[in-house]
Amino acid sequence: MDRQCPTHSGRVFANQSAPGAIAPGQGKRHMPGKKRCFVTVRALKRLDESLLCEVLGKFPQYLHARGLALPDPPDPDTLNYEAIREACLSEDIPAELDDVLFFASMLGTKRGQDQIEREARSRKRRLNFRTDGITGPDFAMKAWLHEWPRNRDLLEAAYAGARIFGKSAYVYNPMFRDVRARFREPTPELLAQARTQLEDYFTNREGLGKGTNIVPYDYPREIWFLVRYPGQKQRHPGYDDEGNTITHVFRPEEYDAVVYHKGYGDLRLNTNRVREHTQYRITFGHLLFDEANVFDPRTEMVRLDPLLGECVDLFKCEDIEGLAAIHPMEVCFSSNAQPAIRITWRADQDVSLLDHNQYGKRLLPAEAHSVVFAKFRYRLSQRTDWGRLTVHKGRELTYERDGDCVVVEEWLRRRKFVKTPIDGITP
Repeated sequence: MDRQCPTHSGRVFANQSAPGAIAPGQGKRHMPGKKRCFVTVRALKRLDESLLCEVLGKFPQYLHARGLALPDPPDPDTLNYEAIREACLSEDIPAELDDVLFFASMLGTKRGQDQIEREARSRKRRLNFRTDGITGPDFAMKAWLHEWPRNRDLLEAAYAGARIFGKSAYVYNPMFRDVRARFREPTPELLAQARTQLEDYFTNREGLGKGTNIVPYDYPREIWFLVRYPGQKQRHPGYDDEGNTITHVFRPEEYDAVVYHKGYGDLRLNTNRVREHTQYRITFGHLLFDEANVFDPRTEMVRLDPLLGECVDLFKCEDIEGLAAIHPMEVCFSSNAQPAIRITWRADQDVSLLDHNQYGKRLLPAEAHSVVFAKFRYRLSQRTDWGRLTVHKGRELTYERDGDCVVVEEWLRRRKFVKTPIDGITP
């Protein structure tokens, strides 16, 4: 996985699937959960006809129900692309076929191929097939078909990995009380229960339809979950192959990220809508501790008090593995001398506030009594470029590059910028 943390070697829980062809009702949802990607005959003809037919052939009952016969051997001159297009756009398309076509499009680039190969390596699976003459979408379909049915969940896991580590702003929820000792691994059976609970929430309470999934990534100190669910309907104008105007109605997929820190015991959330926070606290409390009321939605964990005292030594980072340097670039604070005024100190580009510090071991004058926000720049080991971090007092942190957050967050926690009620308690 493409994370900027060398100490994390993660594994993904694979969904267990029975071998063989897929029945038309298996995983079916009332309305497609995403924007379709092969909506024209021209787009379908760009796919390798043999791979396309092999993918479609995994859904024989659906093809039979639509009266769609595939030529044997596959022949682009006799393949009924218009019927295939209609089957791919049908509201009763099997969810897994819908997924394969979607992921083949989303991962149908060189970068997407790299994501698939990284995901396969993390699962200790070899995609040892020939790739000459195939396109990016062809590669995705071939990976899905390879050693069938072993890789049926490979494409979603690869896509999810890219999405979850692209998240950059998180709301922190500490534990009400220390129950870390009661942590239980999210087994496939427990994940299925959590998935069912969220599916009921998004379908019956939010009216968004079926298509919810949870993709977990287990690391030594954290577990990352990507929650997929259908978004609200959207209508997109388009054109058919004859140039006529048509309207496609889709439910684009939405993705939220939920992360549990095994060491510190808090749950952090990145969601498209705040209204999901309560449900996620309940669902993942049940999943990980068999209890709903585990995580506190009110306690503020993010603080800037460490900058008010002797703080220059906080920016030494020899004790933080993977962090080469971190510097304060901007601080907004208020002063006892002028309590009604906010003062902002900002360093010039590529210069740290430490470079012109006049207060010895302090960064701010003694009369400073509260810090509103602070901005830092940091560089990870083995990298030459700098990232940036903004910290506001409260419950949320925003990272410029979320792949860096594991390393930077460790610095924030050890320096008490992020502090939970159970800090200092040994689980």
